[in-house]
Amino acid sequence: MVSEEHLENLAEVLNDLVREGRSADAVALISTRHPADQADLLEELDEDALEKVLSALQPDQAADILEHLHEDVRAEVVARMPASSLAVILDSVDDDIEADIVQHLPEERAREVLPLLEDRVVVEQLLTHEEDSAGGLMNPDVLALRRDWTVDETIRFLRTQKPDPHQPYYLYVVDDESKLQGIVSLRDIVVAEPEERLGDIMSTDVISVPASADREVAAERMRHYDLLALPVVDDEGRLLGVITPDDVLDVQVEEATEDIYRMAGLGVKEWAFSPVLESASRRVPWLAFNMVWAFAGASIISVFQDTISRVAALAIFMPMIAGQAGNAGIQTATIVVRSMALGELTPADIVHMLRKEWALGLIKGVLFGGVLATVAWVTRGDMTFGLIAGVAMFLNMMVASTTGVIIPMTLRRLGVDPAAIAGVFDTMVTDFMGFLIYLGLATIFIDRLT
Repeated sequence: MVSEEHLENLAEVLNDLVREGRSADAVALISTRHPADQADLLEELDEDALEKVLSALQPDQAADILEHLHEDVRAEVVARMPASSLAVILDSVDDDIEADIVQHLPEERAREVLPLLEDRVVVEQLLTHEEDSAGGLMNPDVLALRRDWTVDETIRFLRTQKPDPHQPYYLYVVDDESKLQGIVSLRDIVVAEPEERLGDIMSTDVISVPASADREVAAERMRHYDLLALPVVDDEGRLLGVITPDDVLDVQVEEATEDIYRMAGLGVKEWAFSPVLESASRRVPWLAFNMVWAFAGASIISVFQDTISRVAALAIFMPMIAGQAGNAGIQTATIVVRSMALGELTPADIVHMLRKEWALGLIKGVLFGGVLATVAWVTRGDMTFGLIAGVAMFLNMMVASTTGVIIPMTLRRLGVDPAAIAGVFDTMVTDFMGFLIYLGLATIFIDRLT
């Protein structure tokens, strides 16, 4: 992987070469590097330089780089390419990547490019699957063997087909209707007798996934069974394609990124260099939503303004009581959201999960409530003041333990993605309840405060 400093230096050299009309030298400079590093390098170039370098590359070289470019950069690049040039490059990438790129083209642009593709039929079939489904993730380029073939016939077939080195270690066996029947490994074929039939040496215990299944389901199935490849079938059990570990890794990275962005109230498609207005359109609504609830918290404080005016020192510990519980609630919500995403936590587990988090809430409440009570008592010289602050912290920690479990699971039950707003709601509730408990206790015992 190229270091950031080295990347910037190389990008500057490439920009200079292109300005001098030496695009061929620029291509020679990057050609010795891995396509992923080439993509990182090209992303640092000026728009004009990037376009000229790509046009100077051979189609297969450009295809490798295009596959590794960030989605936003790739979209800009293909938008400027003539349809004929883009089609030539797309014919050099894997069918699943080809379909993914075409799917993200504007509709009019896609209609121009599709008729020019050599694998048009395959791409159109892939486009019938939802982008977030196993069918949209799979690679349709998979070898299918017949169960009545002998080992010798199979080896001759493989030598004729010369499968891509990226093909999975597994080979799939189908019947005359292309329905998945079994699986056989290259090792099984190598050690078997030439006259043995595949139907006799294959394993019929095949784990597959429907093309309509969510891609997260496919990724979890591969992880759970520790598979090197996962076959994708249609409703009739016919083999359509295969999902490989690199596909799953991309899914896991994307899903983890989406969850993080959603919990922070950001757009799932945002990246460091997204256009300013585009980023603003994604962030401002969530901040506005938070501001509305901030007014709700302020209204609680206003109810107790007489109490605060009599004991102004109460305001010192308000942010701590609300903020510490909010952090604890987000910790719990994050664990719950992740566990639900991995299938480790179901609605039937809610009582067990609450008991565990209440136990943790007791520990955290006693620990941090005790510390806060001691500090408040020492700094104010008032034991009642210290007890109010400590008890408020303890109770709000228990609130956080409860909402951290209840809110994500309720949102999931309502069909709302908990990763999107669970953290936001949890923080709002702990802020609201923290102010209410703390100032409510202070109001009850106001005559005992000095």
